[in-house]
Amino acid sequence: MPKPPQEIELKFAAPAGRGAEAAIEALAGAEPRQLVSIYFDTARGALKRAGLGLRVRREGDVYIQTLKDAGDGGFTRGEWETPVKSGKPDRRALGRTPAARILAKSGRLAPTFAVEVRRRTAEVTEGDSLIEVSFDEGVAKARGEEAAFAELELELKRGPQWGLFALARRLAGGGGDFTLSFTTKAARGDALAHPPRSFAHKFEPPRLSPDMDAGEAFQRIATACLKQVTGNAERLRHRASPEVIHQLRVGLRRLRSTITSFRKVVTDARLAAIKAELKWLTGELDAARNLDVLLHGDYRAAVATREDAEGLKGLGLRLRSARRMAYVRAAAAVESERFRRLLVDLLVWIQTGPWTAAEGSAGQRHRRVPRFAARELGRRRDRIAQRGRKLRDLDAEARHKLRIEAKKLRYAADAFVGVFERPKRARAFLEALKAVQETLGELNDIVVGERLAHEAAALPGRAETDSAFVAGRITGAQKARIGPLTDRAEAALKAFADAKPFWT
Repeated sequence: MPKPPQEIELKFAAPAGRGAEAAIEALAGAEPRQLVSIYFDTARGALKRAGLGLRVRREGDVYIQTLKDAGDGGFTRGEWETPVKSGKPDRRALGRTPAARILAKSGRLAPTFAVEVRRRTAEVTEGDSLIEVSFDEGVAKARGEEAAFAELELELKRGPQWGLFALARRLAGGGGDFTLSFTTKAARGDALAHPPRSFAHKFEPPRLSPDMDAGEAFQRIATACLKQVTGNAERLRHRASPEVIHQLRVGLRRLRSTITSFRKVVTDARLAAIKAELKWLTGELDAARNLDVLLHGDYRAAVATREDAEGLKGLGLRLRSARRMAYVRAAAAVESERFRRLLVDLLVWIQTGPWTAAEGSAGQRHRRVPRFAARELGRRRDRIAQRGRKLRDLDAEARHKLRIEAKKLRYAADAFVGVFERPKRARAFLEALKAVQETLGELNDIVVGERLAHEAAALPGRAETDSAFVAGRITGAQKARIGPLTDRAEAALKAFADAKPFWT
C-alpha cells in the first residue's frame, strides 16, 4: 500500500467568544465558510477500533471524502482525500487505503455524528514555512445532543516544522488563552455518540513496533502522556472532579517517569528546565488529590462509625474548605500562561529537542526498542523485588519510595507491553504489580491523611469541635490498619517476585 500523504497539524482550544483575530491578525479579514461534516463507521465501530476516521464534508455544493489514521499519535497523521458526488461515502475511493480490508469484512457504513463549523482561514509565513491557519467555531451533534467548541488549527503546508513550532510558541505566550489540544472534531462527536464511562481522559498506549528505535519510542510514549495531560486539563477547565485531577496527575507522573526511563536517550541542555516545570505543575495539583483521598477514604470511614459526630462535622467543613481552595489552585495552574507555554515547549522538545541530534547519545537513541525496553523493565523489576524482601524494615518514607518505583514500572510496562507478543503473561505480571502498588498506596495514604487531618484541625475557628483530638481519632483508627496492610503488601510483593516477566 502506498504511503499516505501526511497532514502535519497543531490544534489549540480557544475560549468561548474569543475572536479569530485575537490569535492571528491575518484572520481578521477572512471571509467565513460553512462546513458540514458527517462521520461514518460500521455498526460495530470497526474503523474507530482500527484508529481510522472517515467523513464526508460539504462546503456549498462540493463534497470531499477524507479518511485519516492515527499517525504518530501526535500531530502527524495519514490522510486520504478525494472528491465525491454526494454526502454518502464512496467505498471504491477507499480501495487503496487501510479502510479497504476492514470494510471488506465489516459490512455497510452508517452515519454516527455530525460536525458543523464556521471557518475562517488565512495563510501566514513563518521563516521558510507556509502555514494555513484556520479558526473554527462549531458544534458537534449526535443522539439529539450538541457540544459547542472553538479551536485554532495550524497546518504546515510547506517548509520546515520549526516554523510551525515558532508560531505555536507565540500563540501560547501571546495572552490569547489558546491552549495546545489533541482533541479532534471526530473525538468530540464520538464522545456524544458513544459517551465514555469516565469524564476523565485516561492514558492511551501508543502503537510501538519491534523495529522502532528507542528515540522514536520515547517520542510516541511521551506524546501519549502529553495527550493525557492536555485532555484532563481541558476537562478541568470545564468541570473539576476528583477523577480528572487524578488522571491529570497520573499523566504528569507518567511523563516524568518516561523521561527517567529514557534518561540516557533524552538528556540535553533543555531537560533540567523541562523537569522543573513538570515538577511545578504536579505540585499545584498535589493538595487537591490528597484531600480528595482523605475525604473519600479515612474521613468517610470515621463518619460511618457515628462517633464524635459534631467534631467530625466541623473537621469535615475545614477539610472541604481546604479542598475548594486546592481546586482553585489547580484550575488556576492549567489556565495560566505558564501552563500554555509548558505544553508547547514540551511538544517541541519531545519532537525536535537537542537530544534528537546529540552525537553522544546516538548509540542509545538508535537501540532497537525491544532490547531497550527489556533492559529497563528488568532493571526496575529487580530493584522492587530486592527492596520488597525487607518491607518490614522500611520506614514510611522508604515504603513511599518503593511505591514510586512500583508506579514507574507500571507506567513503563503499560507503554511497552505491545512490543512483546505475550498478552497472557503481560496481564498476569501487571495484575501482580497492581496489587503491590495498591497496598503500598494504602499505607502511604494513611501517612498523608494523618498530616492533612491535623493541619485542617489546626486551622483557626470552631476550636471546640474541630480539635486535634478528633483528627487523632481518624488517624489512630487508620493506623490500626498498618499491620494487616503490611501483611498484604508482603504477600503482594512475593507474588510479584514470582510473576514471570513478559519481556524475556
